[in-house]
Amino acid sequence: MSEIDNLSNSTGAKPPLNLTRLSFDSFEQWQAYKKKYSKWLDQIWRWHGTIGNRAEDFALPGLCEICERQTSFASRSKKAPEGGPFEYEVDWWNTLCGCGMPTLDRSVIHFLLEGVSGRQAKIYHVGQYSLLARWIAENCQDVTLSQFEEGRRPGEIANGVRYETLTELSFDDNTFDALACTEILEHIPDYKLAMREMARVLAPGGLALLTFPWLGGDHYEHRVRAEMRPDGTIVHFLPPEYHGDPAKKEGILSFRAFGWKVLDELREAGFASVSANFLFGPLHGYMSVLNPVLVAVK
Repeated sequence: MSEIDNLSNSTGAKPPLNLTRLSFDSFEQWQAYKKKYSKWLDQIWRWHGTIGNRAEDFALPGLCEICERQTSFASRSKKAPEGGPFEYEVDWWNTLCGCGMPTLDRSVIHFLLEGVSGRQAKIYHVGQYSLLARWIAENCQDVTLSQFEEGRRPGEIANGVRYETLTELSFDDNTFDALACTEILEHIPDYKLAMREMARVLAPGGLALLTFPWLGGDHYEHRVRAEMRPDGTIVHFLPPEYHGDPAKKEGILSFRAFGWKVLDELREAGFASVSANFLFGPLHGYMSVLNPVLVAVK
């Protein structure tokens, strides 16, 4: 247990972090917030856009609330789309802490530790090889990791690796207190079935932490890039987009990017409450309010 944990437990005080959490239960709630604070949201966007408008890679000094140390948040610039106000842009969602953990993973850890009772909860992480999987396995006591591989049976274990299919999990009902599924649902043709399976294996009150390509903004509907027909053939509506996969060198096809509709779909899948949660705190490397962690509670 860290000194920060000891202090919080002994005094009831929280550590002196400078983090703002924005939580929205629906598209309508976000729209109302955006209307009220449009000026500030625009100013934040222009502020971090200006910082990222440089050709060279750079690092911002700060404090990481996960590894609890002074660090530098390394950012890589790339050419921005033509017609915008900036020549270059930074993917703040994947900015790296000095420990190698990207903002995406640190956000998931933040909500995991906030949502479970200590680090003794029974946790399932979808994926075997990521930094996030390693951190959860090393820092939490009862953790199950799994990997997907074509031809493997759900629940099969080979060479120390457990194989699962997210649309056909081998676990009993109400098995886990929490699960993390990051950057995976966009690759599953029947993602609604995967949502139902995640709800099934969670105990009542258990939470699912989800990330995926997020349209956000004024997008309620998803952007469907491709779909799989019953005979297994894939129909492309947009140019194929492949994402990196630590278990597959050629990458993996993305079927969609998600709009706010996913909150309603998670409720239909069996979750009692669902919210899109954004962290903002430049001191801790959270530079934008563009990407959320969805927290779905059964």
